[in-house]
Amino acid sequence: MISVTENIRKPSKFKYYEYKYLVLHEQLDLVKKQLINFMGKSDAFPVGIVDSIYFDSYDQAMLNQCINGEANKTKIRIRGYGNDSYNQVHLKIKNLSTVNKYKSKIKKISLTQNIFPIWDDISTTKQNDTDFFFIDYMSKNYGLIVPSVRVKYLRYRYRAFDFRMTLDTNIEFFSPANGISKRKDYEKLDYHVLEIKTLEHRPNLPFYGLLALPQISCSKFMLGIQKLNGDF
Repeated sequence: MISVTENIRKPSKFKYYEYKYLVLHEQLDLVKKQLINFMGKSDAFPVGIVDSIYFDSYDQAMLNQCINGEANKTKIRIRGYGNDSYNQVHLKIKNLSTVNKYKSKIKKISLTQNIFPIWDDISTTKQNDTDFFFIDYMSKNYGLIVPSVRVKYLRYRYRAFDFRMTLDTNIEFFSPANGISKRKDYEKLDYHVLEIKTLEHRPNLPFYGLLALPQISCSKFMLGIQKLNGDF
């Protein structure tokens, strides 16, 4: 693994704790109702499509971190918010429940049917973008990275105090024609996911007891690949 040297300045990062909860389809309306009652209209962008393409090495090193349950996990993705286009690149480094996330804007790139953008297509909007340079540098820990899976869902957003809650619904997975091959082209998750991102190690949510949702370890990246490979 490559270490970041002192002459490479780390960009600003977002650090938080992340917790995920399973929402069955029959629970979805109740969960949405409770979130609206307690936290409705609390986010500037209350609902919208989230569309991400995850990259991995050909030996699927980042996927294996998830499958093996390693404490430290890395994910590299590009993200857009509809219209099959992408304008951000993210590096997400997770240690148990703690997340460090690095972001950079990129020039808008789009899908061509199921031909996914490749890493070399991702150019920054600024000539000297330290944030993107850092993400690109860290990607070299894994050698050549290629498209692995596309994950798309409808996200409901809520905010209160120091934490942010998102309810991800209708989670879909797509296999690339020009990356790591899968057995299937398309799959869909049969449940939904509530996520809490907070600065507190254990957030105190006044209404959580009303929901009684089971906490899960849920990587959409991993689940998508497993579904597309018919592993469950």
